[in-house]
Amino acid sequence: MRPHSRALVDRRNPRAWGVCDRCGFTYNLDELQYQYLWAGARTARTNSKVCWYCMDVLQEQIRSIVLPADPVPVENPRPERYLIADNPISSIGTSIGTMIQGGGLNAAFDGNPSKPFAWCAASYTSILGVNNIVGRNWGNSPVVAASFTLIAPNNAPFLGSGTTSFAFQGSNSPVPISFTTLATGSTVGTVGEIITVTLVPATAYQYHQIVLNGDGTSSIALCQLQINQAG
Repeated sequence: MRPHSRALVDRRNPRAWGVCDRCGFTYNLDELQYQYLWAGARTARTNSKVCWYCMDVLQEQIRSIVLPADPVPVENPRPERYLIADNPISSIGTSIGTMIQGGGLNAAFDGNPSKPFAWCAASYTSILGVNNIVGRNWGNSPVVAASFTLIAPNNAPFLGSGTTSFAFQGSNSPVPISFTTLATGSTVGTVGEIITVTLVPATAYQYHQIVLNGDGTSSIALCQLQINQAG
């Protein structure tokens, strides 16, 4: 059916005619309106003039989403201890080592990454040389270590006098001389220091330990030893 005219004619008040771009009916031109669409966060004119029958409601699906402002940070928050999930093998095996003072050897595997010197695995007087040990005996299930993290007390460095060196070792024998060094490094000597080292997984070991270098006079402590298993 051919579109019909809906325009009005008034010889005393002449008005131009125009065709709706959508339905094709003829209207008085001043009755046709531009069609707008969302273009991002603003509306844009499409240059199509349509009658009021054909005028579309703005389509919200093509409108940009305006995100609200970030929430105001809170003072002194208490977040969940997500680091616990990063150490899936901390709960198995038994502790080994020489740093039995403070919170004892098990304190280095309790999943709490922030605690003071008195609650950490510690020695009030460090043993001279690379002889200050905290480790884990995995029993009958040897572990392939993929990475490890060392965390110092939240009120002291690893070694009380400042920076020191460390070695991460693995063994399949309890005899210390048989331990194989898997990684070495040095601490910065700051309070609450965190050191993460990624290893190249290879051999499964029944024992893993971290050995810290002491000066024979200063205290030494380890808040947390997190050992991550390959796979």
